[in-house]
Amino acid sequence: MKGLDSVNELHQKSRADNGTHDFHNVSGIEKADSGEYEDAIKEFTKAIGLNPMDEKSYFHRATLKVRLGDLEGARADFKMAENCCQHKINPKYEEYPLL
Repeated sequence: MKGLDSVNELHQKSRADNGTHDFHNVSGIEKADSGEYEDAIKEFTKAIGLNPMDEKSYFHRATLKVRLGDLEGARADFKMAENCCQHKINPKYEEYPLL
């Protein structure tokens, strides 16, 4: 169960620094896994607030919004995830901040 141990280690590390982006992502994943979708969305929203260029947080949040039937919200988050990826790959996007 090496993978589970590393997830637990990451979670413990993240808990030690409660205000970090990683903490909110790990917490969001845990909440989503236990079916607490709305609380998970809140955690991913906090992670996005700390790192607005993290495509993974947008993608996770979008996936949960689909589960809850918020297709417009999901579409917007999927688009933001795509924009973050393009921004990282394509230097011309640096002139156009996303937020």
